[in-house]
Amino acid sequence: MKRMRWLLVVVLLLSVAALLVVAAASAAPLPTKAWTAMVYIDGDNNLEDYVVKDIETELSALGSNATVNVVAIADRGPGYDTSRGDWQTTKVYYCTQGMLADAAGAVADWGERNMGDPQTLKDFVAWAKTNYPANNYLLSFWDHGYMTFQGYTSVDDSSAGDALDEDEQVAAMATAGPVSVVAWDMCNRQMLEVAADWQPYALAMAGSESYTNWEGIQYDAVIAALRANPAMTAQQVSDKIALTALGDSDTYSSVALDARFTTLMTAVDQWALALKAGLPAYKSAYLSARRSTVSYYSIAFDVWQLAANMKAKVADATIKARCDAVMTAAAACTTANWTSTSKQFNKSKGLAVWMPSTRQQLTPYSPTDFTYYRTLRLNTQTNWDEFLAALCQ
Repeated sequence: MKRMRWLLVVVLLLSVAALLVVAAASAAPLPTKAWTAMVYIDGDNNLEDYVVKDIETELSALGSNATVNVVAIADRGPGYDTSRGDWQTTKVYYCTQGMLADAAGAVADWGERNMGDPQTLKDFVAWAKTNYPANNYLLSFWDHGYMTFQGYTSVDDSSAGDALDEDEQVAAMATAGPVSVVAWDMCNRQMLEVAADWQPYALAMAGSESYTNWEGIQYDAVIAALRANPAMTAQQVSDKIALTALGDSDTYSSVALDARFTTLMTAVDQWALALKAGLPAYKSAYLSARRSTVSYYSIAFDVWQLAANMKAKVADATIKARCDAVMTAAAACTTANWTSTSKQFNKSKGLAVWMPSTRQQLTPYSPTDFTYYRTLRLNTQTNWDEFLAALCQ
C-alpha cells in the first residue's frame, strides 16, 4: 500500500508539472512596443507640489497606446502638497489618458523607497523592462540636479537627504541594462562629465547646461511625437525633448553619445594634454578665456565657447589646433540646442564642463570633491583632471 501511495503521489506531481508547462506555453507573451518612456520622479522634497501636476497634465495627457508605454515611479513627502489623498509612499504608474495620480491609479505601491538609493533606480528600470518591454527605452530623471558633485542629484528628504550620485547611477545601469535615451528634467546636468558616464548606457542625452524651472521637459509633446511616429530614432527623441523643454529654462540641448562623442573624448584628451604643456606660460590666457566664457554658477563653462576663447587668446599653434578639434567635435555631437534670449546664456552651445581655477575651488563643498571627481569616466578616459590639477596648483 505504501508503494502504491508513493506511485500515486509521483503521478500526481508529474501531472501538475505537465499542466504548468502547457499553461506557460499557452500564455500570451507580453507585447513588445516601439518605445517605453520611464520617468523617475523624486518629489520627496520641496518639488512635491509638481508631482501630481506633471503626471496628470503631461504624462497622462495622452499616455500609453498600442505602440508606446508611459510609466513612472513617483515618491512624495510631507509638507508641500496634499492633493489626491496626500499619499507619501513610492508608487509606480502605467500612465493612460486621463489617469489620476492617486492611490487607485497606481499599478503598485512600493512603500517608502529611498530615491537616492541606486537599488530603487535598478528596481524601477528592471520592473519597466519586464512588464512593459519595448524596442527602445527613454529614461528621464525628474528632480533637483546640480552638476556632478556628490549629494545634489535626486535628493530624497525622507531618507536623510540621500542623493543618487554619479557612481550610483552607473552601478544601477550596469545591472539594469542600457536605454536608448537618458534625459534630465532638472538643472545643470548637460555636462561633458555626465555624458561620458552615460555613454556606455545610452545612445543620446538631453538636458540643460543651466537652470530648469518646474516646466522643464514637456512630456505631453514628447509622447505625442512618439505616438505619431513610433519609428523615431534615439537621436530624434532626444532632439524632440530638447526642443520642447523651453519656456522658463535657460538652455536645453541634445547630445549624441555614439562614435561622435568618442571623437569628442579623444579631442578633449589631446586638448587637456596641450593645455597642461602650456603651463605656466599660458595660465593667465586660460583664466582670461574662462572669464570670457558663459558660465553656470561660475564653476562650469560651455565647452565649445571655452575652446573658442582659448584659441583666441593663446598664440601656440598646437593649442589652437587642439581647440579647433574640440569645437568641431562638440558641434558634431550636439544635434539640437536651444537657449533663452538672455545675454547671459544665449551663447551656450550644448555641453558644459567643470573648470575650477584655484586650489580652493577644487574642493568647493567637501574635502573629497576633487578626489571623487577624478573617478568619473571623463577623467579615467582623458587627461582633463590632470590639466585641472596643474592649473590649480
